[in-house]
Amino acid sequence: MRQRSTRVSLAIPVFVYGRHPSDAPFKEITQTLEINANGCLLELEASVQKEQSLLVANMNTKEEISCNVVSVGKIVNGKARIGLRFTQPSPRFWGITFPPDDWDPADRKRPVKAER
Repeated sequence: MRQRSTRVSLAIPVFVYGRHPSDAPFKEITQTLEINANGCLLELEASVQKEQSLLVANMNTKEEISCNVVSVGKIVNGKARIGLRFTQPSPRFWGITFPPDDWDPADRKRPVKAER
């Protein structure tokens, strides 16, 4: 699946709510590894499955959003890397502005050094 927006490596504290495959509820505090306008990558101890619905709360803004699990990585040190996608577009959920989809990092302007 193609990445739809620019990824940013940023640790944002989040509270994740969901249900284990056994249907037992869980809640876990973690932080994002990467974010984008459509979701995030984070590590979870809780066992989740692809396409599972979760609720994520941004602990900085107290906003909550529904997400679906889009990828489940291998478990390392008791945690798996989990890719999440928002169920509804919410580019402002993380509290930052993302560059447009057609943005090319090579086109960014660099500061001009003052001559002495």
